[in-house]
Amino acid sequence: MRHLSTLWRWLLSYLLTDEAYAVAVLHYQDEETAVTHKHWFFLGCGLTLWLSWQASTAVGVFLGAQIPESWSLDFTLALTFIGLVMPVLKDRPNLAAALTAGGVAVLAAGLPFKLGLILAAIAGIGVGVILDKSQDADQATSRRLKG
Repeated sequence: MRHLSTLWRWLLSYLLTDEAYAVAVLHYQDEETAVTHKHWFFLGCGLTLWLSWQASTAVGVFLGAQIPESWSLDFTLALTFIGLVMPVLKDRPNLAAALTAGGVAVLAAGLPFKLGLILAAIAGIGVGVILDKSQDADQATSRRLKG
Protein backbone atom coordinates (compact mmCIF):
# COMPACT_ATOMS: atom_id res chain seq x y z
CA MET A 1 0.00 0.00 0.00
CA ARG A 2 3.06 2.23 -0.10
CA HIS A 3 2.11 3.57 -3.52
CA LEU A 4 -1.13 5.06 -2.16
CA SER A 5 -1.56 8.73 -1.32
CA THR A 6 -1.43 9.89 2.27
CA LEU A 7 -5.19 10.37 2.28
CA TRP A 8 -5.77 6.75 1.22
CA ARG A 9 -3.36 5.46 3.85
CA TRP A 10 -5.03 7.53 6.58
CA LEU A 11 -8.45 6.28 5.54
CA LEU A 12 -7.37 2.65 5.45
CA SER A 13 -5.49 2.94 8.75
CA TYR A 14 -8.65 4.31 10.37
CA LEU A 15 -10.55 1.25 9.14
CA LEU A 16 -7.83 -1.21 10.18
CA THR A 17 -9.16 -3.74 12.67
CA ASP A 18 -8.28 -7.34 13.41
CA GLU A 19 -11.37 -8.46 11.55
CA ALA A 20 -10.79 -6.32 8.44
CA TYR A 21 -7.16 -7.44 8.27
CA ALA A 22 -8.12 -11.11 8.62
CA VAL A 23 -10.67 -10.93 5.81
CA ALA A 24 -8.38 -8.94 3.51
CA VAL A 25 -5.20 -10.96 4.05
CA LEU A 26 -6.99 -14.26 3.43
CA HIS A 27 -8.34 -12.83 0.19
CA TYR A 28 -4.92 -11.51 -0.85
CA GLN A 29 -3.28 -14.89 -0.14
CA ASP A 30 -5.76 -16.75 -2.36
CA GLU A 31 -3.69 -17.46 -5.48
CA GLU A 32 -6.79 -17.99 -7.62
CA THR A 33 -8.04 -14.48 -6.86
CA ALA A 34 -6.10 -11.77 -8.63
CA VAL A 35 -6.64 -8.55 -6.72
CA THR A 36 -5.30 -5.63 -8.73
CA HIS A 37 -6.71 -2.83 -6.60
CA LYS A 38 -6.16 -4.20 -3.12
CA HIS A 39 -6.92 -0.91 -1.44
CA TRP A 40 -10.48 -0.95 -2.81
CA PHE A 41 -11.03 -4.47 -1.46
CA PHE A 42 -9.69 -3.42 1.94
CA LEU A 43 -11.86 -0.29 1.87
CA GLY A 44 -14.92 -2.48 1.29
CA CYS A 45 -13.97 -4.78 4.17
CA GLY A 46 -13.23 -1.89 6.49
CA LEU A 47 -16.37 0.07 5.69
CA THR A 48 -18.58 -2.99 6.04
CA LEU A 49 -17.12 -3.79 9.44
CA TRP A 50 -17.19 -0.14 10.54
CA LEU A 51 -20.88 0.16 9.62
CA SER A 52 -21.63 -3.13 11.42
CA TRP A 53 -19.78 -1.85 14.48
CA GLN A 54 -21.74 1.42 14.48
CA ALA A 55 -25.06 -0.39 14.07
CA SER A 56 -24.19 -2.87 16.83
CA THR A 57 -23.14 -0.05 19.13
CA ALA A 58 -26.44 1.76 18.49
CA VAL A 59 -28.40 -1.42 19.23
CA GLY A 60 -26.38 -1.86 22.41
CA VAL A 61 -27.01 1.73 23.51
CA PHE A 62 -30.75 1.57 22.90
CA LEU A 63 -31.51 -2.05 23.71
CA GLY A 64 -28.60 -3.22 25.86
CA ALA A 65 -30.40 -2.59 29.13
CA GLN A 66 -33.20 -4.89 27.96
CA ILE A 67 -30.88 -7.94 27.77
CA PRO A 68 -30.99 -9.92 31.01
CA GLU A 69 -27.65 -10.29 32.82
CA SER A 70 -28.31 -14.01 33.04
CA TRP A 71 -27.55 -14.29 29.31
CA SER A 72 -23.86 -13.61 30.08
CA LEU A 73 -22.70 -12.52 26.62
CA ASP A 74 -19.07 -12.00 27.70
CA PHE A 75 -17.95 -15.00 25.65
CA THR A 76 -18.79 -13.32 22.33
CA LEU A 77 -15.44 -11.50 22.17
CA ALA A 78 -13.59 -14.79 22.54
CA LEU A 79 -15.75 -16.30 19.80
CA THR A 80 -14.85 -13.43 17.48
CA PHE A 81 -11.14 -14.10 17.84
CA ILE A 82 -11.59 -17.85 17.50
CA GLY A 83 -13.40 -17.16 14.24
CA LEU A 84 -10.52 -14.98 13.06
CA VAL A 85 -7.84 -17.53 13.92
CA MET A 86 -9.41 -20.72 12.56
CA PRO A 87 -9.05 -19.93 8.81
CA VAL A 88 -5.28 -19.38 9.09
CA LEU A 89 -4.52 -22.65 10.89
CA LYS A 90 -3.52 -24.35 7.65
CA ASP A 91 0.07 -25.28 8.36
CA ARG A 92 2.26 -26.56 11.18
CA PRO A 93 3.82 -23.21 12.23
CA ASN A 94 0.45 -21.45 12.55
CA LEU A 95 -1.17 -24.36 14.36
CA ALA A 96 1.77 -24.71 16.75
CA ALA A 97 1.77 -20.95 17.42
CA ALA A 98 -1.94 -20.98 18.25
CA LEU A 99 -1.68 -24.05 20.49
CA THR A 100 1.38 -22.66 22.27
CA ALA A 101 -0.26 -19.28 22.86
CA GLY A 102 -3.43 -20.94 24.10
CA GLY A 103 -1.55 -23.25 26.45
CA VAL A 104 0.60 -20.47 27.89
CA ALA A 105 -2.48 -18.26 28.33
CA VAL A 106 -4.22 -20.96 30.34
CA LEU A 107 -1.14 -21.78 32.44
CA ALA A 108 -0.31 -18.13 33.10
CA ALA A 109 -3.88 -16.91 33.67
CA GLY A 110 -3.19 -16.19 37.34
CA LEU A 111 -0.38 -13.72 36.74
CA PRO A 112 -1.06 -10.13 37.77
CA PHE A 113 -1.78 -7.33 35.29
CA LYS A 114 -2.90 -9.88 32.65
CA LEU A 115 0.77 -10.67 31.99
CA GLY A 116 -0.29 -14.17 30.99
CA LEU A 117 -1.72 -12.78 27.75
CA ILE A 118 1.53 -10.99 26.94
CA LEU A 119 3.55 -14.12 27.67
CA ALA A 120 1.14 -16.18 25.56
CA ALA A 121 1.51 -13.81 22.61
CA ILE A 122 5.31 -13.79 22.86
CA ALA A 123 5.48 -17.59 23.18
CA GLY A 124 3.09 -18.14 20.27
CA ILE A 125 4.93 -15.70 18.03
CA GLY A 126 8.28 -17.23 18.97
CA VAL A 127 7.18 -20.79 18.22
CA GLY A 128 5.55 -19.70 14.96
CA VAL A 129 8.64 -17.84 13.76
CA ILE A 130 11.01 -20.67 14.67
CA LEU A 131 8.88 -23.32 12.96
CA ASP A 132 8.30 -21.10 9.92
CA LYS A 133 12.05 -20.56 9.47
CA SER A 134 12.65 -24.27 9.98
CA GLN A 135 10.01 -25.10 7.38
CA ASP A 136 11.54 -22.61 4.92
CA ALA A 137 14.99 -24.12 5.46
CA ASP A 138 13.61 -27.64 4.93
CA GLN A 139 11.93 -26.55 1.69
CA ALA A 140 15.11 -24.87 0.44
CA THR A 141 17.12 -28.02 1.18
CA SER A 142 14.52 -30.14 -0.58
CA ARG A 143 14.65 -27.90 -3.69
CA ARG A 144 18.46 -28.08 -3.77
CA LEU A 145 18.40 -31.88 -3.54
CA LYS A 146 15.85 -32.14 -6.36
CA GLY A 147 17.53 -29.62 -8.64
